[in-house]
Amino acid sequence: MTVGQRIAQKRRELGLSQEGLGEKLGVSRQAIYKWESDAALPEIEKLVNLSREFGVSVGWLLGEEDGAPERPELTAEQLRMVEEIVGRYLDARTREHTVILRETVEPEEGGGEPPSNPEGESRTGPAGVRWLKRWGLAWVALAALTVTVMVFFNLFDRLNSVRQDYQILQNSVSNIREDVNRQINGIAGRVEDVLQSQNALTAEQSAQVVETDCRANTATIQARAVPRTYVEGMTAEFTVVSGGEIFAAAGELGENHAFTARITVPLTDEITVSAAFLNGDQRQTQVLEQFDGLYSGSFASVELLGGMDRAAKVQGASAWTVTMQRVEVFCSDAYGNPPKLASLRVGLFQDQKLMEWLTEESRNDDIGWRAFRLEEETVQMEGGHVYCIAAVVEDEYGREWVVTSPHWFSFAEDIENITTRPDPEFSTDPADWEY
Repeated sequence: MTVGQRIAQKRRELGLSQEGLGEKLGVSRQAIYKWESDAALPEIEKLVNLSREFGVSVGWLLGEEDGAPERPELTAEQLRMVEEIVGRYLDARTREHTVILRETVEPEEGGGEPPSNPEGESRTGPAGVRWLKRWGLAWVALAALTVTVMVFFNLFDRLNSVRQDYQILQNSVSNIREDVNRQINGIAGRVEDVLQSQNALTAEQSAQVVETDCRANTATIQARAVPRTYVEGMTAEFTVVSGGEIFAAAGELGENHAFTARITVPLTDEITVSAAFLNGDQRQTQVLEQFDGLYSGSFASVELLGGMDRAAKVQGASAWTVTMQRVEVFCSDAYGNPPKLASLRVGLFQDQKLMEWLTEESRNDDIGWRAFRLEEETVQMEGGHVYCIAAVVEDEYGREWVVTSPHWFSFAEDIENITTRPDPEFSTDPADWEY
């Protein structure tokens, strides 16, 4: 059930109308209607008042506790009635014990012995007095214990309810804090946007890559900027910074005072496009767009799995014996599709020098998957060198690069005292490899 359904259920059980419940809580009938229809959630103070009015915990109203509502707590009046009943019972038992003791101390005329109990001992003798005292006190102790237990459980229920309400209150405060932080961040973001908008030189702006030529390694950018305040005779100049080089082009004035330009620059990972408005000697510049990772994103993604599995050394041997596994290669372009590759070779390298090419044993070009294996299942590796599996890739544009497997082996010269060395940073530039 929702919070609103729980409120409506308890209200009907108490025979209250929405208006009657609103009067008890000090709210309008419309507020009760919104709560029960789940159009609004009661505030923490109202939730506590509802829990007291219905005799349930706040957790039950919020649906945080399963099962039926908690047992209502004893009111002060109910506690007084229980104490009065127990008191009357204790008074009656005390009077009864007094009469019995008096009869025991003052025997009946005639001096006859009182009747004996089944064990043969007189109930009015000294042993009988001790028996009555003992069991009378036991009844008094039992009654006192009963009252103590009732009070203890009532206090326990109240403490448990307070603990639950406190936990709910803590959660609510935490939620309120998070909501306030979100609102503050949102307001700060909007203020920043407003300030940027007020300080912007352009009323409209755009810059996009309309063409890339990976073979020529160039990117063509179309830029557009409309000045916020156009002055007759104003001109514009667009500047593109690519890989640290600066390229400029004059803006062409079109409809609605929009300046446009088309610029071809080298394809790099850092490209920034700016527009400058010139009015006489005054020049004002604004950044239109920044492009990151265009060059890296133009290459196919190649991932190698498998290769060198485990190493072992026979006593007295001068090298380690390494077991080789099949190497699987997964290729994809920027959109997750199989790329067009001119060639892909996988080899075992020592210190970035080719030891042996692996043989391709299977492939599936529809998913960009290939498998390679070394002809020998084991390879001898010596200490003092770095061994790795690497793929030499050439795409359809004639660009070549090297991709290495995450698994690599390196053994110290002193086989008996192998030391840990940092992970090598393998170069992707083919000029740094020998094959």
